[in-house]
Amino acid sequence: MNWTGKWMGYIPESATLRMFELAKERESTGKRVYHFEVGQPDFPTPRNIIDAARNALELGHTGYTSARGIFELREAISETYLMHGHIDPKTQVIVTPGAKFALFASILSSIDPLREVLILTPAWPSYLVMVRAARARPVVVPAGDDYHFDEEVLKSRLTPKTQGIIINTPNNPTGGILNKDAMKAISDIAEDYNLHVFSDEIYDKLIYTDEPITSMLDIDPNLEHTVIINGFSKSYSMTGWRLGYALSNPEVISNMVRIQQNTTTCATSFVQYAGIEALRGPQDSIKRMVSEYKRRLDVVYKIVKSIDGVKVTKPKGTFYIFPDFSELGIEDKTFAEELLRETGVCTTPGSAFGEAGQGHLRISFSVSLEELKVGLGLLKKYIEENVFAIS
Repeated sequence: MNWTGKWMGYIPESATLRMFELAKERESTGKRVYHFEVGQPDFPTPRNIIDAARNALELGHTGYTSARGIFELREAISETYLMHGHIDPKTQVIVTPGAKFALFASILSSIDPLREVLILTPAWPSYLVMVRAARARPVVVPAGDDYHFDEEVLKSRLTPKTQGIIINTPNNPTGGILNKDAMKAISDIAEDYNLHVFSDEIYDKLIYTDEPITSMLDIDPNLEHTVIINGFSKSYSMTGWRLGYALSNPEVISNMVRIQQNTTTCATSFVQYAGIEALRGPQDSIKRMVSEYKRRLDVVYKIVKSIDGVKVTKPKGTFYIFPDFSELGIEDKTFAEELLRETGVCTTPGSAFGEAGQGHLRISFSVSLEELKVGLGLLKKYIEENVFAIS
């Protein structure tokens, strides 16, 4: 009997995890690997957050919670958005086991089968999978290496079937940030064409520019056609805790609650109490983390920019840099695997992030500065010592 449904053909293998597995194979033979492929902070979860989880466990917070999430956490989430606008914690917030599930549930509850969703690319590959899970069709909209918005290009992709737009700012993998004018233009298009906007803002605290970060809440204060997705993984170094949330209008949140009730039930109870402490406790850990990432970025950008034949745009946020190696005349998947095999430097091939990422490699600088210097030095040396067809 064949247990594999036909829909599984639409779910690709994760390129990042494939590279991670190849790296682990190399490490199993005793060889050194420089892990620049995984998007995971190398900082520990702050002690006050760990203590809050431990305290919650000791107080017996180990059972189910409301599918919407603990009310105090929803209040804390709404408080963090006061600089952008007002959120009703009773009706406009849902807490989920990770931001990924928040995004999945919002798409599943809002997009009809056989419709289309526009995705600004390069983009995180899971967006396409989630759209297909809703039996809809993802339509890519190229946004360049600096993740810029071109209104005419986006409008050219609109059809009578278009029902939504997915944006991610700051963007994985480019580190680009959509400014307020771009966000306003996207919101206006959504209003004019009756579309849903899914705004993934998971990296909103990891920025390296003095320009104020714009949330879709600044643009659509009632969240009439917007879902904002965020979480704790990146800013608070809580990837394994699996805690995320979504903000939207009461109808969307109620629909997401129904999905959560019938799938995961709720986010882990004691983790939710840790989330309250993360938001209401000291924020010094974020400042230290951003300062260190900025220090690393300056070094990484300088090294990559010095490599002949490589083009690179300096990111404004996240902990990724997305250089273009296409002039070296080698396909990015092949290049990534060759680089790992010959030097131990592990990256993610850019084509994993869509056609707009072909020829690129995503390099995560969420590792120590010393490891970055050594690993990128090996990358540069490997390119210089191997003859590629420079176009």
